[in-house]
Amino acid sequence: MNALTRSRIPFPRVRSIINNVVIAAFFSVFVYINLKAFGTARDASYLLVAFNESLYVFLYVIRRRPVATSISLSDWGIGFSGTLIGTLLRPASPFNTACGGVLIVIGTVVNIVAVTSLNRSIGTVPALRTIKTRGVYRYIRHPMYASELCVLFGYLLANMSFANGAVVVCNTILLLMRIDREERFLSRNEAYAAFVARTRWKLLPFVY
Repeated sequence: MNALTRSRIPFPRVRSIINNVVIAAFFSVFVYINLKAFGTARDASYLLVAFNESLYVFLYVIRRRPVATSISLSDWGIGFSGTLIGTLLRPASPFNTACGGVLIVIGTVVNIVAVTSLNRSIGTVPALRTIKTRGVYRYIRHPMYASELCVLFGYLLANMSFANGAVVVCNTILLLMRIDREERFLSRNEAYAAFVARTRWKLLPFVY
């Protein structure tokens, strides 16, 4: 039996609209900054990052309402912080543009593949929408987070600064916390529990 039921948060539709608009605004600013950097530096990695983040803007605008959502304040804090902190990355002096570019390309490709499987089920906080088990989800449970890490570290290599390093470290920690919180919440659903039992790896096959 499904142990998750629809959350009773006041004004769920209004909350959802505000949530989506705020997140889309942060990502839109980040897209603009990277498009501007591409216009100045003519580095294709900025264009890829802008495209990758534009996918998130689109998905957050069209995403479907959840069946159930965590009402834990810590889950919401971790979810929002982990979602938005990456938009604080800024163009800076390159350290290793080649390696950074390769990671950004890999992350963008994985993200596109994951998006085709996830469709409109993207979330900020632990929530039950539709359990995705096909496509790249057959191999790892969190392909979008894996792609995010690739882009984060690629961006850092191509734009090395103390501030960007701090953002990447904090984002990575928050991402791992989000995975833990999401799986703890969703494992009360039988279909998701079966998915976890069937798909061993969270981010990288044979590693984690």
